[in-house]
Amino acid sequence: MTQLLTFEQPLHERVRLLLRLEALAQRFGDALESGRPFDHHEALVSLVDIYALVTRVDIKRELMGEIERQTANLNRLTHQPGVDPERFTETMQAQKRLHTALEEQAGSLDHRVRGNEFFNSVRQRMALPGGAFDFDLPIYHHWLAQSSPERTALLLEWFEPLNTVAEATVQVLSYMRRSGRSESAIAEDGYFERSLDTSHAWQLIRVSVDPDLGYYPEISAGRQRFTVRFFSPEDFRSRPIPAAQDIEFQLCCCAL
Repeated sequence: MTQLLTFEQPLHERVRLLLRLEALAQRFGDALESGRPFDHHEALVSLVDIYALVTRVDIKRELMGEIERQTANLNRLTHQPGVDPERFTETMQAQKRLHTALEEQAGSLDHRVRGNEFFNSVRQRMALPGGAFDFDLPIYHHWLAQSSPERTALLLEWFEPLNTVAEATVQVLSYMRRSGRSESAIAEDGYFERSLDTSHAWQLIRVSVDPDLGYYPEISAGRQRFTVRFFSPEDFRSRPIPAAQDIEFQLCCCAL
């Protein structure tokens, strides 16, 4: 059976921020694990993007706020039928542990790289198309020629202040995704529309579709309703074409 391809649409700016951070941290980890110079270049590109993201907003405050909001909502479920007390306790303890770790993390997240001349020179050159060539940055060319363990150690050192933020991001999004219930839906002639119950704090819409069908969704959402339109990319050389047939997909609306 073909694995479904999932597309996610955040309904709040905070969720949008966390999804970006999660994806960048995943790319960093995947590239780091390979160990090849090219992949370590990609790991550093992801790290530069992560620091640009977390220094633009107070990510620790955003995460603590989301953990507090989730914890308050979870507390309301304590005595609901079907709630596993042991699993509920583990969840609450995990939330508390990460909230405390974020609260106790002193200083700015970029303190390891802010004064590092090598990192900052690479960051500045990467802002230019093809700016990290050896004739632009001889020191970077030299670093890529070092052994994989040496490069890995430095990348992990630069990522270390982000460990708690990355872990909290994964946990918050995991609980958010698990709060939704997946259901089968059909986009008639490639179009689907649904109203949102405004009594719930909707945060994320997830659409999963069989990639073998040859269609992808575009999700548009507001406070009261959302739409899903399916398109065919054709050969990726011409303009996408709206689907003219019914498309079956899995829909999951998440609110926690």
